[in-house]
Amino acid sequence: MFKNKFIKLLTATAFAVVGIGTVNTVSNASTVQASTFHYLRKDHKLVTLGLGENLPVRNYTHGELVQKDDPKDENTYCDTISPLRTRGWKYINGIKYYNIPSQKHLGTTSAYIAAKYFTKKYNDMSYLTVYRVNSKIKALADDMQHTDDGMWYGKGDIILVNNFSLWNHDKYVDTITPMWDGKHNAMKMFDYTEANFGGEITPSDFKNHCSKASANTKFLMNHGEDWYTNSSLARGGMYHKGHFYKVYSR
Repeated sequence: MFKNKFIKLLTATAFAVVGIGTVNTVSNASTVQASTFHYLRKDHKLVTLGLGENLPVRNYTHGELVQKDDPKDENTYCDTISPLRTRGWKYINGIKYYNIPSQKHLGTTSAYIAAKYFTKKYNDMSYLTVYRVNSKIKALADDMQHTDDGMWYGKGDIILVNNFSLWNHDKYVDTITPMWDGKHNAMKMFDYTEANFGGEITPSDFKNHCSKASANTKFLMNHGEDWYTNSSLARGGMYHKGHFYKVYSR
């Protein structure tokens, strides 16, 4: 199974908006020891950090802490729909945080995400590669038993491969497609009922039936609004509605 859950969540037809839009009142909130705010640009314009998933958000309303950024509480996670932007940062209780003003309309006057999440440690996309299927192949089900009720990949299908399974697993290669029929992906055809599906392929079948796609071949998601290419994955991100963004996932 995929090492990182981001792909399977992101390829779903609809996103679950959680975290920033949810306010959990914090009782007995202590006074926040915060440093001076530092702007990233002299003109104070917003700077894009990237797309984020499962990044805990710290929310304030008029200076009062109303939601702690608890990494164990899903209700504090940010969503993956909108790019996260900031004007600057400050230290809160000794930890560096980016201010996320673009989320103020969701019920709080200020939101903060720890700066540590916007680093390469949380942006390693190097284990994902786009492949093309050269001839029809049956993939085993992506379950603990690897049962034979998996899907068929046809010639021309575009799939995403977890390189981690290639490097560290001698039994199966982990793959995924956002469509029941991968050809829909190649033909840019989508159905709102379709989400993301995949399967396990033996190393020998993978070698005989699949090859790495060209740098600009698109692995499409979300009705064609988002996509990966081998070029974008190498840079640690994806194309979201035509614009390239870094991707950060906890």
